[in-house]
Amino acid sequence: MNLQQLNVFVLTVQTGKLSTVAELLKIKQPTVTFHLKGLQDKLGVELFEQPQLKRWILTDAGEAFYHYAHQIIQLSEQAEQVMNDYKNNNRGKLQLGASQTTASYILPPYLAQFQKEHNRMYISLVVHKAPTILEEVKNYKLDLGVIAYGKLYDPELTIIPIMEDELVLIMHKDHPLRIKKNIKPFELSQYAFILHEKQAVSHTLAEKWMLENGIRLNIIMEIGSIQTIKEAVELNIGVAILPKLSVEKEIKEGRFFSQPLPNYVNERYIYLIYRKNKHFSPMMEDFLKFLKESFPEVVPVQ
Repeated sequence: MNLQQLNVFVLTVQTGKLSTVAELLKIKQPTVTFHLKGLQDKLGVELFEQPQLKRWILTDAGEAFYHYAHQIIQLSEQAEQVMNDYKNNNRGKLQLGASQTTASYILPPYLAQFQKEHNRMYISLVVHKAPTILEEVKNYKLDLGVIAYGKLYDPELTIIPIMEDELVLIMHKDHPLRIKKNIKPFELSQYAFILHEKQAVSHTLAEKWMLENGIRLNIIMEIGSIQTIKEAVELNIGVAILPKLSVEKEIKEGRFFSQPLPNYVNERYIYLIYRKNKHFSPMMEDFLKFLKESFPEVVPVQ
Protein backbone atom coordinates (compact mmCIF):
# COMPACT_ATOMS: atom_id res chain seq x y z
CA MET A 1 0.00 0.00 0.00
CA ASN A 2 1.49 3.32 -1.08
CA LEU A 3 0.44 6.96 -1.43
CA GLN A 4 -0.24 6.64 -5.16
CA GLN A 5 -2.64 3.76 -4.53
CA LEU A 6 -4.38 5.75 -1.80
CA ASN A 7 -4.59 8.81 -4.02
CA VAL A 8 -6.12 6.78 -6.86
CA PHE A 9 -8.64 5.24 -4.45
CA VAL A 10 -9.65 8.58 -2.90
CA LEU A 11 -10.06 10.29 -6.29
CA THR A 12 -12.07 7.34 -7.64
CA VAL A 13 -14.48 7.70 -4.73
CA GLN A 14 -14.69 11.47 -5.18
CA THR A 15 -15.06 11.60 -8.98
CA GLY A 16 -16.61 8.20 -9.82
CA LYS A 17 -14.71 8.11 -13.14
CA LEU A 18 -11.39 6.37 -13.83
CA SER A 19 -10.80 8.62 -16.85
CA THR A 20 -11.06 11.70 -14.61
CA VAL A 21 -8.67 10.14 -12.06
CA ALA A 22 -6.18 9.38 -14.85
CA GLU A 23 -6.42 12.96 -16.12
CA LEU A 24 -5.96 14.48 -12.65
CA LEU A 25 -2.92 12.31 -11.85
CA LYS A 26 -1.52 12.49 -15.41
CA ILE A 27 -1.37 8.72 -15.77
CA LYS A 28 -3.05 6.24 -18.12
CA GLN A 29 -6.41 4.71 -17.26
CA PRO A 30 -5.08 1.12 -17.17
CA THR A 31 -2.60 2.34 -14.55
CA VAL A 32 -5.51 3.60 -12.45
CA THR A 33 -7.13 0.16 -12.65
CA PHE A 34 -3.78 -1.48 -11.79
CA HIS A 35 -3.43 0.66 -8.63
CA LEU A 36 -7.00 -0.06 -7.49
CA LYS A 37 -6.52 -3.81 -7.97
CA GLY A 38 -3.17 -3.70 -6.18
CA LEU A 39 -4.68 -1.86 -3.22
CA GLN A 40 -7.58 -4.32 -2.87
CA ASP A 41 -5.19 -7.30 -3.20
CA LYS A 42 -2.97 -5.81 -0.49
CA LEU A 43 -5.88 -5.22 1.87
CA GLY A 44 -7.57 -8.53 1.08
CA VAL A 45 -11.07 -7.01 0.90
CA GLU A 46 -13.35 -5.61 -1.79
CA LEU A 47 -13.55 -1.82 -1.55
CA PHE A 48 -16.23 -1.38 -4.24
CA GLU A 49 -19.50 -3.12 -4.98
CA GLN A 50 -19.37 -5.06 -8.29
CA PRO A 51 -16.40 -3.14 -9.76
CA GLN A 52 -16.78 -5.14 -13.00
CA LEU A 53 -19.91 -3.09 -13.71
CA LYS A 54 -17.92 0.16 -13.43
CA ARG A 55 -20.17 1.39 -10.67
CA TRP A 56 -17.83 2.79 -8.05
CA ILE A 57 -20.03 2.28 -5.00
CA LEU A 58 -18.18 1.65 -1.76
CA THR A 59 -18.66 -1.50 0.29
CA ASP A 60 -18.87 -1.18 4.07
CA ALA A 61 -15.15 -1.93 4.21
CA GLY A 62 -14.54 0.68 1.51
CA GLU A 63 -16.48 3.30 3.49
CA ALA A 64 -14.39 2.58 6.59
CA PHE A 65 -11.13 2.63 4.62
CA TYR A 66 -11.98 5.87 2.77
CA HIS A 67 -12.19 7.74 6.09
CA TYR A 68 -8.54 6.93 6.81
CA ALA A 69 -7.24 7.10 3.25
CA HIS A 70 -8.64 10.59 2.79
CA GLN A 71 -6.98 11.82 5.99
CA ILE A 72 -3.64 10.26 5.00
CA ILE A 73 -3.70 12.06 1.64
CA GLN A 74 -4.61 15.35 3.31
CA LEU A 75 -1.82 14.95 5.88
CA SER A 76 0.66 14.09 3.14
CA GLU A 77 -0.23 17.24 1.20
CA GLN A 78 -0.06 19.29 4.38
CA ALA A 79 3.37 17.89 5.29
CA GLU A 80 4.66 18.72 1.81
CA GLN A 81 3.28 22.26 2.09
CA VAL A 82 4.95 22.81 5.49
CA MET A 83 8.29 21.62 4.08
CA ASN A 84 7.88 23.97 1.13
CA ASP A 85 7.28 26.82 3.58
CA TYR A 86 10.59 26.08 5.27
CA LYS A 87 12.38 25.64 1.94
CA ASN A 88 11.07 28.96 0.59
CA ASN A 89 12.76 31.09 3.23
CA ASN A 90 10.17 30.17 5.86
CA ARG A 91 7.40 32.08 4.12
CA GLY A 92 4.28 30.88 5.91
CA LYS A 93 1.04 29.93 4.19
CA LEU A 94 -2.11 29.68 6.25
CA GLN A 95 -5.41 28.17 5.16
CA LEU A 96 -8.01 29.98 7.26
CA GLY A 97 -11.74 29.24 7.19
CA ALA A 98 -14.49 31.55 8.42
CA SER A 99 -18.26 31.64 8.50
CA GLN A 100 -20.09 34.61 7.01
CA THR A 101 -20.41 36.69 10.17
CA THR A 102 -16.78 36.30 11.20
CA ALA A 103 -15.42 36.88 7.68
CA SER A 104 -17.52 40.00 7.08
CA TYR A 105 -17.73 41.70 10.47
CA ILE A 106 -14.88 40.48 12.71
CA LEU A 107 -11.73 39.27 10.99
CA PRO A 108 -10.81 41.95 8.38
CA PRO A 109 -9.12 44.51 10.71
CA TYR A 110 -7.23 41.77 12.56
CA LEU A 111 -6.03 40.18 9.31
CA ALA A 112 -4.86 43.59 8.10
CA GLN A 113 -2.97 44.23 11.34
CA PHE A 114 -1.28 40.83 11.31
CA GLN A 115 -0.32 41.16 7.63
CA LYS A 116 1.40 44.49 8.31
CA GLU A 117 3.48 42.92 11.07
CA HIS A 118 4.15 39.65 9.20
CA ASN A 119 4.37 40.47 5.50
CA ARG A 120 5.96 37.10 4.75
CA MET A 121 2.77 35.29 5.77
CA TYR A 122 0.38 34.37 2.95
CA ILE A 123 -3.19 33.92 4.19
CA SER A 124 -5.88 32.19 2.17
CA LEU A 125 -9.34 32.96 3.62
CA VAL A 126 -12.12 30.53 2.70
CA VAL A 127 -15.71 31.58 3.51
CA HIS A 128 -18.34 28.86 4.00
CA LYS A 129 -21.17 27.99 6.34
CA ALA A 130 -19.94 27.03 9.81
CA PRO A 131 -20.63 23.25 9.49
CA THR A 132 -18.54 23.15 6.29
CA ILE A 133 -15.64 24.94 8.00
CA LEU A 134 -15.84 22.44 10.87
CA GLU A 135 -15.56 19.49 8.50
CA GLU A 136 -12.74 21.02 6.48
CA VAL A 137 -10.70 21.73 9.62
CA LYS A 138 -11.28 18.14 10.78
CA ASN A 139 -10.28 16.80 7.34
CA TYR A 140 -7.02 18.83 7.30
CA LYS A 141 -8.19 21.01 4.41
CA LEU A 142 -7.98 24.11 6.61
CA ASP A 143 -5.44 24.98 9.29
CA LEU A 144 -7.74 27.11 11.43
CA GLY A 145 -11.38 28.11 11.56
CA VAL A 146 -13.11 31.12 13.08
CA ILE A 147 -16.84 30.44 13.12
CA ALA A 148 -20.10 31.51 14.70
CA TYR A 149 -21.92 28.55 16.25
CA GLY A 150 -24.19 27.41 19.04
CA LYS A 151 -22.96 25.06 21.76
CA LEU A 152 -19.96 23.29 20.28
CA TYR A 153 -17.98 20.21 21.28
CA ASP A 154 -15.83 17.86 19.20
CA PRO A 155 -13.21 15.53 20.70
CA GLU A 156 -10.95 15.93 17.64
CA LEU A 157 -10.80 19.72 17.86
CA THR A 158 -9.41 22.40 20.11
CA ILE A 159 -12.35 24.80 20.50
CA ILE A 160 -11.80 28.25 22.01
CA PRO A 161 -14.79 30.59 22.46
CA ILE A 162 -13.47 34.12 21.83
CA MET A 163 -16.59 36.32 21.59
CA GLU A 164 -20.28 36.30 22.43
CA ASP A 165 -22.64 37.02 19.55
CA GLU A 166 -26.22 37.06 20.76
CA LEU A 167 -29.27 37.25 18.52
CA VAL A 168 -31.28 40.49 18.45
CA LEU A 169 -34.39 41.86 16.79
CA ILE A 170 -33.74 44.52 14.15
CA MET A 171 -36.41 46.73 12.64
CA HIS A 172 -37.10 49.81 10.52
CA LYS A 173 -36.87 53.17 12.31
CA ASP A 174 -40.65 53.63 11.94
CA HIS A 175 -41.62 50.14 13.10
CA PRO A 176 -43.92 50.04 16.19
CA LEU A 177 -41.58 47.59 17.96
CA ARG A 178 -38.92 50.28 18.12
CA ILE A 179 -40.61 52.09 21.01
CA LYS A 180 -42.22 49.10 22.70
CA LYS A 181 -41.00 48.28 26.22
CA ASN A 182 -40.69 44.80 27.73
CA ILE A 183 -41.72 42.88 24.61
CA LYS A 184 -43.32 39.49 25.27
CA PRO A 185 -42.56 36.61 22.89
CA PHE A 186 -46.23 36.07 21.94
CA GLU A 187 -46.53 39.72 20.86
CA LEU A 188 -44.09 39.13 18.01
CA SER A 189 -46.45 36.75 16.21
CA GLN A 190 -48.42 39.66 14.73
CA TYR A 191 -45.45 41.04 12.77
CA ALA A 192 -43.83 39.94 9.50
CA PHE A 193 -40.40 38.38 9.99
CA ILE A 194 -37.34 37.76 7.84
CA LEU A 195 -34.94 34.99 8.88
CA HIS A 196 -31.57 33.80 7.68
CA GLU A 197 -31.71 30.65 5.51
CA LYS A 198 -32.42 27.31 7.19
CA GLN A 199 -28.79 26.08 7.06
CA ALA A 200 -27.60 29.11 9.04
CA VAL A 201 -26.78 28.83 12.75
CA SER A 202 -28.86 31.94 13.52
CA HIS A 203 -31.91 30.27 11.91
CA THR A 204 -31.42 27.11 13.97
CA LEU A 205 -31.15 29.12 17.20
CA ALA A 206 -34.20 31.23 16.28
CA GLU A 207 -36.21 28.03 15.70
CA LYS A 208 -35.04 26.72 19.08
CA TRP A 209 -36.07 30.01 20.74
CA MET A 210 -39.55 29.80 19.15
CA LEU A 211 -39.99 26.22 20.35
CA GLU A 212 -38.92 27.08 23.91
CA ASN A 213 -41.34 30.01 24.01
CA GLY A 214 -44.23 28.18 22.37
CA ILE A 215 -44.70 30.63 19.50
CA ARG A 216 -44.62 30.56 15.72
CA LEU A 217 -43.45 33.71 13.96
CA ASN A 218 -45.01 34.95 10.70
CA ILE A 219 -41.96 34.28 8.53
CA ILE A 220 -42.45 35.86 5.11
CA MET A 221 -38.86 35.49 3.83
CA GLU A 222 -35.76 33.38 4.36
CA ILE A 223 -32.64 34.88 2.81
CA GLY A 224 -29.11 33.51 2.47
CA SER A 225 -27.28 36.84 2.74
CA ILE A 226 -27.13 38.86 5.97
CA GLN A 227 -26.51 42.01 3.92
CA THR A 228 -29.68 41.41 1.88
CA ILE A 229 -31.67 40.85 5.09
CA LYS A 230 -30.45 44.19 6.44
CA GLU A 231 -31.45 45.94 3.21
CA ALA A 232 -34.92 44.36 3.47
CA VAL A 233 -35.28 45.70 7.02
CA GLU A 234 -34.28 49.18 5.82
CA LEU A 235 -37.13 48.93 3.29
CA ASN A 236 -39.50 48.04 6.16
CA ILE A 237 -40.36 44.65 4.65
CA GLY A 238 -40.21 42.97 8.05
CA VAL A 239 -38.44 42.46 11.36
CA ALA A 240 -35.32 40.26 11.36
CA ILE A 241 -33.48 38.14 13.91
CA LEU A 242 -29.76 38.57 13.32
CA PRO A 243 -26.43 38.26 15.17
CA LYS A 244 -25.67 41.46 17.07
CA LEU A 245 -22.13 41.69 15.71
CA SER A 246 -23.46 41.84 12.15
CA VAL A 247 -25.65 44.91 12.74
CA GLU A 248 -23.68 47.10 15.19
CA LYS A 249 -22.46 49.51 12.49
CA GLU A 250 -25.93 50.18 11.03
CA ILE A 251 -27.43 50.63 14.50
CA LYS A 252 -24.79 53.24 15.36
CA GLU A 253 -25.54 55.03 12.08
CA GLY A 254 -29.29 55.02 12.84
CA ARG A 255 -30.15 53.09 9.69
CA PHE A 256 -32.37 50.76 11.71
CA PHE A 257 -32.97 49.88 15.35
CA SER A 258 -32.65 46.83 17.57
CA GLN A 259 -34.42 45.31 20.54
CA PRO A 260 -33.39 42.34 22.70
CA LEU A 261 -34.93 39.02 21.73
CA PRO A 262 -37.27 38.39 24.70
CA ASN A 263 -36.64 35.39 26.94
CA TYR A 264 -33.50 34.56 24.97
CA VAL A 265 -30.50 32.95 26.67
CA ASN A 266 -27.51 33.32 24.38
CA GLU A 267 -25.96 30.15 22.97
CA ARG A 268 -24.18 31.72 20.01
CA TYR A 269 -20.44 32.33 20.23
CA ILE A 270 -17.51 33.01 17.96
CA TYR A 271 -15.05 30.10 18.18
CA LEU A 272 -11.45 29.60 17.16
CA ILE A 273 -11.02 25.95 16.12
CA TYR A 274 -8.16 23.71 15.01
CA ARG A 275 -7.27 20.02 15.14
CA LYS A 276 -5.74 18.81 18.40
CA ASN A 277 -2.93 17.01 16.57
CA LYS A 278 -2.28 19.90 14.17
CA HIS A 279 1.34 20.83 13.41
CA PHE A 280 1.94 24.54 12.84
CA SER A 281 4.94 26.17 11.20
CA PRO A 282 6.56 29.00 13.24
CA MET A 283 4.61 31.67 11.36
CA MET A 284 1.35 29.78 11.84
CA GLU A 285 2.15 29.63 15.55
CA ASP A 286 2.60 33.41 15.46
CA PHE A 287 -0.83 33.84 13.88
CA LEU A 288 -2.50 31.53 16.40
CA LYS A 289 -0.87 33.43 19.26
CA PHE A 290 -1.97 36.73 17.69
CA LEU A 291 -5.61 35.60 17.53
CA LYS A 292 -5.58 34.30 21.10
CA GLU A 293 -4.15 37.60 22.37
CA SER A 294 -6.56 39.67 20.26
CA PHE A 295 -9.64 37.82 21.54
CA PRO A 296 -9.57 36.96 25.26
CA GLU A 297 -11.35 33.65 25.82
CA VAL A 298 -14.92 33.91 27.11
CA VAL A 299 -16.92 31.36 29.08
CA PRO A 300 -20.09 30.13 27.30
CA VAL A 301 -23.35 29.77 29.17
CA GLN A 302 -23.86 26.09 30.04
